[in-house]
Amino acid sequence: MSNATLQVDIISPEKPVFAGTAKSLVARAHDGEVGILPGHAPMVTRLGIGEVRVTTDGTTTRFAIRQGYLQVADNKVVVLSEDAKAIADLKGVKPEDIERLRKALAESTDAAERAKLQADLDWLLACDALLKG
Repeated sequence: MSNATLQVDIISPEKPVFAGTAKSLVARAHDGEVGILPGHAPMVTRLGIGEVRVTTDGTTTRFAIRQGYLQVADNKVVVLSEDAKAIADLKGVKPEDIERLRKALAESTDAAERAKLQADLDWLLACDALLKG
C-alpha cells in the first residue's frame, strides 16, 4: 500500500456530490457491502439502493445512493449513481408519499410501471431509514 488515501468521486446526473481524498469507503453493492481501502485491487461493481460511507481524517460522511456503479483503479474510486445525496442534505420523507406509491404499485398491472414504482418506493424507504439511522 504505497498511498495512504483514496481519491473519491461520487457523481449523479445533476452534479458531482463529493470529490476528495479518503482513508476508506464502504458502499452498498447489489449483493452486500463492499469496503475499499488504499491499495484495493481494480474492480467494478453494481450498486444497490442504500448508503455510501466515506471516511476522511476521523470523519465519516454518509451519502444516499440510488443504484449505480462503483469503479476502483489505482487508488481512485468513482461512484456513478442515478441519484446521490449527502444524507445531511436529505429532506424528510413524507408518509403520504410512501403510501401513495404503495397504492399505485398495488393497482398497477403494467410490468414496466410496476418496476419503476417499486424502485421509487425502495428509494423513499431507504432515504427514510438512512435519515432515522
